Amino acid sequence: MLATTAAVTLVIVMMTQSHLLITGLLGHRLRRSGRRLRFGAFLLGSVLPDVPLILLTLGYVAWHRWGPALPAGERLFGASYDALYFGNPLWLLATSLFHAPLLIAALAWGGRRWRRPSLVWLAAGCGLHTLLDVFTHHDDGPLLLFPLDWHYRFRAPISYWHPQYGGALFSRLELLLDLAIATYLLAVAWVARRRRRAPAAAGTDGAG
Repeated sequence: MLATTAAVTLVIVMMTQSHLLITGLLGHRLRRSGRRLRFGAFLLGSVLPDVPLILLTLGYVAWHRWGPALPAGERLFGASYDALYFGNPLWLLATSLFHAPLLIAALAWGGRRWRRPSLVWLAAGCGLHTLLDVFTHHDDGPLLLFPLDWHYRFRAPISYWHPQYGGALFSRLELLLDLAIATYLLAVAWVARRRRRAPAAAGTDGAG
């Protein structure tokens, strides 16, 4: 376990903005190809896996800010936080609800079984998020076999945040990727808005 696991969690975004942007780009391309999708559910699935950990972390910070003090000499995000993240059943359950492949598969199956396409696309967004996390977390990624196994995590050779596993370079590349995708999506939205306004402007000119 890495005592600094929560150092990046404090930043809250935890790569969440990248998940949102990547899913938004993929959703845009799927729409352009003629694929019918529930875009809102797809986007929600891209961030939902991180929400429980964000809330738990905020609660943890508040508890130790105004409640019992940590052991002498221990940092806020140290052994106590790691003990919760890696070993507390409530934390393991909460952080796996939309992050564990088996639970995501069950959600997708339920959506198809009861003809709820929004659930299927929500599961697709969660699944893409989890897939990216598996290969960008060294030892703090999703529990791959949860709820059958509450401990197994894939140990990726790289980490999106930990400097010992390429985190410094990865964070810079991630920022560039985010900027590129955001710029592209904003440009697409601007062009689409111009096209929608053009017929209305033409109609006004014709009426004049």
